[in-house]
Amino acid sequence: MRKTALVFSLLCLLFLLSACGQTPVAGGNQNQAADSPTVTVTDQLGRQVEIPRHIQRIAALDHFEGQIAFALGQQDKLVHQALYNKLGQAMLGADAGFRAKPQLRQMQKTITTESLAALNPELIFINSSFDKTQLQQFESAGMKVIALKGETLADSYEAVRLMARVLGCQDRGETYIAACNKLLQLVQERTGPIPADQRPTVMFSGPRDIFAVATGDMLQASIIETAGGRNVATELKGYWITASPEQVSAWNPAVIFLGSSRDTYSPETLYGNPHFATVKAARDKRVYSFPSTIGWWDYPAPHHVLGIVWAAKTLHPEKFADIDLTRLADEFYTEFLGHSFTALGGKL
Repeated sequence: MRKTALVFSLLCLLFLLSACGQTPVAGGNQNQAADSPTVTVTDQLGRQVEIPRHIQRIAALDHFEGQIAFALGQQDKLVHQALYNKLGQAMLGADAGFRAKPQLRQMQKTITTESLAALNPELIFINSSFDKTQLQQFESAGMKVIALKGETLADSYEAVRLMARVLGCQDRGETYIAACNKLLQLVQERTGPIPADQRPTVMFSGPRDIFAVATGDMLQASIIETAGGRNVATELKGYWITASPEQVSAWNPAVIFLGSSRDTYSPETLYGNPHFATVKAARDKRVYSFPSTIGWWDYPAPHHVLGIVWAAKTLHPEKFADIDLTRLADEFYTEFLGHSFTALGGKL
């Protein structure tokens, strides 16, 4: 009996070990055979996509998807660098493996179907806002494409879980989300009790110009509200809606955040703009460029929780005097990018 029990236990262990390497169905057909070479998944545009069950080569065409791939520890599967602009430049100097991979695009250059196909990815992750015509071109060329969303924290968490299921690293996905939630809870515990009349009014200016503002539909509105502020443009709909100088004067925000995505203007530029001469934020010198120097903390991706901590500390410094944001960023980047924030040249 003892020998039989031992054999049975060994068989169970072998079964469990073999199951760990399987990529489970992610929002698709739960009845597909476990030994099928493909699996059908549902992406965040609601598209049904049949993909290989065991993915080894992936592409990520936007900052959002690339950073999730690194956070999940799946960067070895990337067929290209997949981190762009300033963060990509920082990684070139710090990571030999990253440096050795081809650069599919940099500084907003267009990705062509031919250049992508030449890298032979088994699966491409794109942002849901990606040009649909080009998405169709990729698929017409025989490439598999999964779209991910990140405009809200809930969307970005769903994106993490979807990518983690597809790549077979669900535990790592939950670890990433838990780390984000820990920082989010830190802020919520301190800003949640602040009464509405004690929350400063905030305008968030976007990538095109000073008068392009974040509406109530956008991630930036959630950043402001979670950080203990009130978005002056919360009633507007759409994305980066242009407000008139008269409207900005009427809003009279106490604080202005400048989106970090283009670096097209600075607080000093705004202080010298006559349209802001009567605006409280300009008069009080409370205009701040959103960090960081090596990456965007106001961009849809779970790591924007660092931006929430920064915004909360900026709006309510007395409540976050004990928080060393550079240390938090170092820990977060080391865990989910492989290099610390300061080692990459990051500054706040």
